[in-house]
Amino acid sequence: MSTRVRGNVRGLQGLRARLKAIPATAALETARQGAPAITGEAGGAYDAGLTVYGSARPQGRRGFLTLVRSGATRSMMRFVSDGTTTIRASLGTRYAKYLIGKYQILPSGGGAALPASWKQRLSDISMRICGEAVGEGL
Repeated sequence: MSTRVRGNVRGLQGLRARLKAIPATAALETARQGAPAITGEAGGAYDAGLTVYGSARPQGRRGFLTLVRSGATRSMMRFVSDGTTTIRASLGTRYAKYLIGKYQILPSGGGAALPASWKQRLSDISMRICGEAVGEGL
């Protein structure tokens, strides 16, 4: 049985080139689009009085805390992509690191697991970007 390819293979060659380029371009674009998405996820948990993992925020000495006195931490807390494949937190206030440790307003430590909702958002963004990259020109 013959395994020859019949027809025009130029489309396949173009697809192959696009597939090779996906890892670099998809990672950059996922970081660029993922940063604001994760900012929204973190802000939603903050506003709802939850940890980023979806559980109830730990109580303070006198009960539930809104963690809003001036609003500075909440308004300055964001994720940014600096043109690489990295997404990093930008906190804005010097005391935000204490809120991370005690109230889990963000994942704590370099080895901390990402919240499931964040993983899902980043996965959805990445899949859409990869799908668009492969689908171009087909």
